[in-house]
Amino acid sequence: MKRTCDSSASMAKRPALAPMQNQLATPPTSPEKNSVVDLSNQIKGHRRTLHFTGDSIYSKAKALFQRGAYNDVSENLVGRESEALLLRTFLESSIAENKCNSLYISGPPGTGKTAQTNLTLDWICSAPAANGVYTIGGRTTKVIRVNCMTVSKPENIFHELYLSITSQTGIKKKLFDDLYALLCSKTDADSIVVVLDEMDYLITKDQQVLFQLFHCASQMKSSVFQTKLVIVGISNALDLTDKFLPRLRSNGFNPDTLQFLPYTSEQIKRVVTAKLDSLVETNKENAGVSGKPVSLMHPSAVQMCCRKCASVTGDLRKAFDICYKSIELVEQQARKQENFADLTMETAPKVLLSHVARVCSLSFGDTSQQKIAALNLLQKAVLCCLFDNEKNHNKTSMEPITVNELYEFYCKVSVEATENLLGRLRKGEFLEIVSGLDSSSAIILSTGKGFSNVDIGKKIVRPNVPYAEVMKVTENQPVLKRILHASV
Repeated sequence: MKRTCDSSASMAKRPALAPMQNQLATPPTSPEKNSVVDLSNQIKGHRRTLHFTGDSIYSKAKALFQRGAYNDVSENLVGRESEALLLRTFLESSIAENKCNSLYISGPPGTGKTAQTNLTLDWICSAPAANGVYTIGGRTTKVIRVNCMTVSKPENIFHELYLSITSQTGIKKKLFDDLYALLCSKTDADSIVVVLDEMDYLITKDQQVLFQLFHCASQMKSSVFQTKLVIVGISNALDLTDKFLPRLRSNGFNPDTLQFLPYTSEQIKRVVTAKLDSLVETNKENAGVSGKPVSLMHPSAVQMCCRKCASVTGDLRKAFDICYKSIELVEQQARKQENFADLTMETAPKVLLSHVARVCSLSFGDTSQQKIAALNLLQKAVLCCLFDNEKNHNKTSMEPITVNELYEFYCKVSVEATENLLGRLRKGEFLEIVSGLDSSSAIILSTGKGFSNVDIGKKIVRPNVPYAEVMKVTENQPVLKRILHASV
């Protein structure tokens, strides 16, 4: 029978269940404390005390040689006085004369290009800025510094510059035409100084992005733009001058150039010595018998470090790394002394020639093997192609080979030997790999006698690593072994 509302209402309510008396006791969420015992009086004599001491003399010295450490200098890096003068003259004259201009700075890594550029800009823009705008030589200017490595695509640089100039955010992506129109109008500054660090990241196949940027910074645009553009481009790519500048000059654009050569042994010594001298307090406590400040590194140790780095790379950062590791090595030995915390510049064990020699042997132990190990597969393939070409070339001629000849050999012999396992490189891709091998010092690119600025394809190419080391690499990589012995 179907139950109705009336019948359900007439039913008696079911009585609630009474709690059971024999249920399990639930423990409290937190245990109850019966008592609190004060043990402070009992352990007072056994309490541990932490003693914080100041930085040791070694910690202060290592801080000087850390990468990115602050340099308390005024206008130029030690050993870069002439470069600093040229850079400052370029910037001050371009701003004061209110004209578009461009400067291309090139040089190997670790030669102080970026550091000196930032230092010069900081020196020029030392006066307080109003909303990011500085007054220099009676003119207003805004400084924009861009590390092109952080730009996702080369063409996005126009959008980044537009945002920096206008201080806008969250707007539609801007293109070259938008930036051009902005420079034609009046902004809150007479000129814009743009520093493009790692400029080679803006390279495209047709080099259009760089061409458009330097086109805007050409002096011919000074009469067109109400806001002048001054570009300082910094690049480690040594062949960019041969690739890029000829096209600019053929179109009437002549950017100034400034080359930072690798540091010499004497220049590195001046920089290291200046840092060590800044650590010394010239007082009686830190003075030796002669009254001169005592350095933490022995002069012969400094000399060896500087000569070694200058002969291998000329990279100042490598010298800093060796000094840092040498000081750390001595610090580890000195920590075994009971009076380590009380060591002063006078009493602290010094960095000797033996310490630097040990660090150098670890850093430069087998440079050829390290160079090859750092290469990717395609770079190793081109290096094997070079050695195979040399063996084949020397049978018929003693003349050195050029990059173009090496590419022809690669297309005829090496590609067939690999049975297209690595694919076939286009000419532009091949040149980029050769440029990378040159930057890593695995090969040497040079020009013939009587020639200065020649295209990379016409440059003479030679290996800069031993054949035996390349043979070791190919033992476990059959594809490279085929390329190395393709012409046999």
